[in-house]
Amino acid sequence: MAHIVTGGADLKYDSLAVIPLGGQSELGQVLWVLTYGGEILLVDAGAAYPTEDMPGVDLLFPNINFLKANQDRIVALVLTNAHDEHCGSVSYLIHHLNIPKIMGPRFVSTFLAQCSIVTNKDTGFACPEVDTVEIGIPYQIGPFEVEWVQVNDAIADACALKVGTAEGTLVYTSSFKVDQTPVDNRHMDIRRLAQTGDNGVLLLIGDSAGVESEGYTPSEKAVIPVLKKTIEQATGRVIVVLPGTNTHRLQILFDIASQTGRKVALLGETLMRTAVSAAITGNLLYDRSIESSLELVHKFPDEQTLILATGQDGDAMSVIVDLADSVYKDLILKEGDTVIYSAEVSSGRSRQMAMILDQFLSLGVKTVYGVRQGVHVSKHASREELKFMLSITNPKYFIPALGEGRHIMHHAQMANEWGMPSESIFPLKNGEILEIDNGVATVIGTIEAQAVLFNRDQGESVSAFSVNERRSLSLEGIVTVGLVVDSDGKLVSGPTIEVGAAGFLKSSEWETARIEVMQAIVEAARRMETPAQVGDEEPHRFDINALRAAVREVAVKAIRSKLQSKPTVQVMVHELITTRPQ
Repeated sequence: MAHIVTGGADLKYDSLAVIPLGGQSELGQVLWVLTYGGEILLVDAGAAYPTEDMPGVDLLFPNINFLKANQDRIVALVLTNAHDEHCGSVSYLIHHLNIPKIMGPRFVSTFLAQCSIVTNKDTGFACPEVDTVEIGIPYQIGPFEVEWVQVNDAIADACALKVGTAEGTLVYTSSFKVDQTPVDNRHMDIRRLAQTGDNGVLLLIGDSAGVESEGYTPSEKAVIPVLKKTIEQATGRVIVVLPGTNTHRLQILFDIASQTGRKVALLGETLMRTAVSAAITGNLLYDRSIESSLELVHKFPDEQTLILATGQDGDAMSVIVDLADSVYKDLILKEGDTVIYSAEVSSGRSRQMAMILDQFLSLGVKTVYGVRQGVHVSKHASREELKFMLSITNPKYFIPALGEGRHIMHHAQMANEWGMPSESIFPLKNGEILEIDNGVATVIGTIEAQAVLFNRDQGESVSAFSVNERRSLSLEGIVTVGLVVDSDGKLVSGPTIEVGAAGFLKSSEWETARIEVMQAIVEAARRMETPAQVGDEEPHRFDINALRAAVREVAVKAIRSKLQSKPTVQVMVHELITTRPQ
């Protein structure tokens, strides 16, 4: 008998079900659902950044309709690290769901508690309370035994999870890499993972994001030589743009600031939360004499200034765009400045970065950026590390996860080449249900998993229709048609046509097209007239909505025909109400 509402598939009471609600075929928005014995364990709760074709959207959150229908069965939410893609939607979840317990390592709990220092502008939701767990200690949470296992990442207290169930043991790597020289001197607990593998792993859910990189991911310490040399040689201000939750990079930069005699100022709410949390937990050690702020740092000579910056939600690319556009009043770039972009330049943003570099060059600003120039390394394991994880855990089943579609499929192919049979590999999509019953794994159905589009200013989700409309406005502009009609629908005044924010406005054919569009609108309006007949008892029979629809239709067709343009067309009809003679 099914105890959990799925809307389609029946989940057996004594079987293990694994469902991704985000993070599959996308970077970020990670949320895994584990069910057993009629109870639900949530693993991670991440957010994602919108793509450039999603105007009006600030963040993407996982779809929680399935969880709302079963919230009385949720036993806990467990978190593996404090990156936005793993914990960025925690506040959103607790605003909409009754989650009895949230658990995570010390840095995670401290980081989430610090949202009050920035008045919680990230989402507008309440700050959650998180129970701090000890790494390496198993906790019984309903029918699940959960143990946090130390791994390496770009952030403090990053962990994998070992989850024991009556069906078998599950290992969730979260995002990880094998760093032989970690900044915090905490090595990945290979011994514990290998021991778990020796005892038998039913299912491995493994990080796929770095699968396209051959060999091994460099240590976080690999960025030190170029960062230090660049900052030492800079004769003016240095601005380093970095991911907002990279605690190891933050420690490296504070050390270099101390060694080169520079004051440090922070820009970005997420970066400030990270710094405060790292200092509290002992993951950021420095002499406080090097502290400054964006408001005070200008009092020091340029050659003694180091500014560390990230975007509002920890997105490094957004802040470098703002720097290029001179958005920050207290940080206007000038000749002699050096900008270090210590972050990833995604393939979809390479052209945008090129334009920014051109702009910086014209200002006399030196720029050093990315992996190729030695100022950034990935936080994700490369191919040899991913093979190593398969080898030490030796799972019966495998789910490639935490990556875009090509990452997941390449990871699945790699696992097959490594030696796993293809029928044991499940490259799940968001919403697909993998059920393991008596040791047999099967995809048995799907649940709703379309992402929630969140607008920070509105404080609510944005519909797909609104996004499509905004996209159309940004690309093609808007045409507003105004009409004044009487109670019979007869045209009294107009039409007027106002246009805005579209390339066709500068077209030489627009004036000719405008006349033809107006003629088409007038003809449509005349066809819609419904004059009152003698003896009519009803004083008003005219359908204003039908007129609005008809005018919009002919206007759209005329503009597309004449200008091959597809602007958003809105029609405003003003009706003059007249009193009929008795």
